Amino acid sequence: MDQLTKAAFQFQTIYQEIRDRIGLLQYPPGTMLSENKLATEFGVSRTPIRRVLQRLEFEGLVVSKQGIGTLVTTVDLQYLKEVYALRLKLAQLAGELSPIRPTEQRIATLESILEKFEAMYDQYDPTELARLYNRFQAEMLPLIGNRPLREISERLYHQTARVWLQILPDLDWAEEVNIACQEVREVIGALKEKDMPAMARIRSEHMAMLLGRTSRYLGGGSAR
Repeated sequence: MDQLTKAAFQFQTIYQEIRDRIGLLQYPPGTMLSENKLATEFGVSRTPIRRVLQRLEFEGLVVSKQGIGTLVTTVDLQYLKEVYALRLKLAQLAGELSPIRPTEQRIATLESILEKFEAMYDQYDPTELARLYNRFQAEMLPLIGNRPLREISERLYHQTARVWLQILPDLDWAEEVNIACQEVREVIGALKEKDMPAMARIRSEHMAMLLGRTSRYLGGGSAR
């Protein structure tokens, strides 16, 4: 691996790890992220950490405030609704713009994820449930054949996914697990039929349902 490739791999690894920590609330909204501490943890200079934080700021996950530092952002309800409105439209396009049919291996992976979801009924662990849904989302992204659409869809997902985890402890656990299982199960069924428009419709419907549950819970203001 040459130096350029190594640096790119290092950047992507650190970026995904910090993004996941934000999404799984290991870094809750308002957390200050220290370049020095992160550089020490990952064994790198401050330069790649600064680049990672700049990308996360572009994606709306952190904000840099002069004289204070870099802070994990909150998500207000109005912004959440606007992002979901866009995600709903993009999900529909995912079934139209050169969708990629799944391999047998991908379907098998989704079935394995479904089994893990089903095991969560008797295992109360909101973080693990959110982590599983992130895995499901990651498996679905490569089925979007249009590269710009895939990149935008990924960015928007990570901007708001943490809100569900924030409110999950106050929702009905069995119902949330059941809804997640239902979505994955229905998606697998559509993929086995090679019906990509149906897959996109299923995902759109579940996004709308989640937004409805989130909006009813939050009522207004910010997701903190």
